[in-house]
Amino acid sequence: MISRKRAAVVGLGVVSALGMTTKDFWEGLVSGRCGIGPVDLFDTSLYRTHIGAQVKGFEPLEYFTKKQLSRMSRCDQLGLIAAKEAVQDSGLDLDKLAPERIGVCLGGGAGGMLSGEKYRRDLYLNLHKPRPSRLIPFSPSVTTDYVAQEFSSEGPRATVVTACSSSSTSVGYAADWIKNGEADIVITGGSDAMCELTYAGFNSLRAVDERPCRPFDAGRKGLSLGEGAGILVLEEMSSALARGAKIYAEIAGYGIGADAYHMTAPDASGEGAARTIIAALSDAGIGPDDVDYINAHGTATKFNDAAEAAAIKRVFGERNIPVSSIKSMIGHCLGSAGGLEAAATALTVFSGIIPPTINFENPDPQCDLDCVPNKARRADVRTAISNSLAFGGNNTTIVIKKA
Repeated sequence: MISRKRAAVVGLGVVSALGMTTKDFWEGLVSGRCGIGPVDLFDTSLYRTHIGAQVKGFEPLEYFTKKQLSRMSRCDQLGLIAAKEAVQDSGLDLDKLAPERIGVCLGGGAGGMLSGEKYRRDLYLNLHKPRPSRLIPFSPSVTTDYVAQEFSSEGPRATVVTACSSSSTSVGYAADWIKNGEADIVITGGSDAMCELTYAGFNSLRAVDERPCRPFDAGRKGLSLGEGAGILVLEEMSSALARGAKIYAEIAGYGIGADAYHMTAPDASGEGAARTIIAALSDAGIGPDDVDYINAHGTATKFNDAAEAAAIKRVFGERNIPVSSIKSMIGHCLGSAGGLEAAATALTVFSGIIPPTINFENPDPQCDLDCVPNKARRADVRTAISNSLAFGGNNTTIVIKKA
């Protein structure tokens, strides 16, 4: 049997409600800082809630020219900023590499919807001709194209759109490209920006909390929407070792599956999510006893948290394995959530620090887990998993190991 190549994480770039860099992101997570607050991207006065994990203090002209911005959505901007940081962090000079060996695989969600909403307001409400360029970035795939263009990538390219598991699935696919020899370098993860459509939708579903979300807490009332970008640079392991790269972790395996149960609600038994976790462990060639930490999907909705807890119990039994949800600090970033959480999990493996689940006040018997409440914890985390459980039962689990 021919052994496959290995996918090393050699670069990270993150833009989130905790700041514009990976350093801001990680320091915020470790300190338990909450990035959830008032939203001013659009008028929230008509909605039940008025908060979210918005990227604040972001001045696009500090990063792009006016000409570039005329054709870029907020999603594109966040994604490109994170991608540039990740590539710089990797120490790679992509200009010196064969462009056909560089791939880009990103997860997407609302994409340029915020720009589309601005176009609609200009067209119907402001009584002046809107700029057609606002519609250029409407598709979720445009961010992938901008990143590929920025780094002259001529290798495999894909955009994954499976709701909240989009970016996790993109990381799994990207690792496959490395392992199967289809690419030497892959820029992966995802970017997503808040927009009024998703904000209104989750409010109408009554799936959002009026205060910062409380994953796994007995009093949880829903999620807090967020935005941002989490980008990872993957490199074939032997190449990374040969050049002495800083290796954060290894993407050892992943599993994908579907509940085929309901368009929005998860299968309460956790059977579908458990099946995905088991598939990921099998792909990585490990068993449940090898896992030291779980980065949970942990949306803070009543049914999702309970279903994920049930799935974890199905796979890991009564092991008191640490489980935490960083959505308590950066909100639910939808199409980019998996990229941000994969970056956080890689940093956990790299540093030996488990970020907490903040806003945790009252344990829920339905979520009888070690939720690492409110304070980060030091631990020897050699192997971790990151779960993403999306609408439609689109489930993905990534296995991330110490390199």
